[in-house]
Amino acid sequence: MSGKIVSVAPREIHDLIQRASQVKGCEASVAERIASRITFSEVYNEGGINSWLQIATGEAGALNETFRLSQVLDSVPSEDSSSFVWDPPISFAFLSEPLDLLRSHGFAWSCEPEAINGESLIECVRLTEEIPVDNSPPKKLTNAFSEGVKVSESDWKDLTDIAANFLLSEKILDNAESPVYE
Repeated sequence: MSGKIVSVAPREIHDLIQRASQVKGCEASVAERIASRITFSEVYNEGGINSWLQIATGEAGALNETFRLSQVLDSVPSEDSSSFVWDPPISFAFLSEPLDLLRSHGFAWSCEPEAINGESLIECVRLTEEIPVDNSPPKKLTNAFSEGVKVSESDWKDLTDIAANFLLSEKILDNAESPVYE
């Protein structure tokens, strides 16, 4: 991360990614799942927002396609080991949350090339069955909720600008002065 850094709550990341994904053409349930993945990546790996921005500002439909390609990791494999290959490579920001869930189901994983942060482009993931480990909440999550997540100010501004185009219902806009929205 270079430049100025701002601290934001995980919920803020989730909300902005969800709205911005809908602005970029994702259906609401897909936008929700993308928001969950990017927030997870930003909390645990950094680079989730930047990865999302790179995909969202690229080719039309790229967010939907990237999410679709990442869904192969959404179910527990029926075999003791599995390999998944992406050509072109896929952003680790879309893979880290499902891989963490698979770990809680007793699978170890490795990536090629090795994932450094959410921006890493992954060509292959290998899963192998292992004995499940302790799933207590990691310190990173606790810190994110109490101290916020450090993100690039320029990435945050770019994301905020995209999310600002999310259409709100007229009823919400009419009631914007009510205490509920303050």
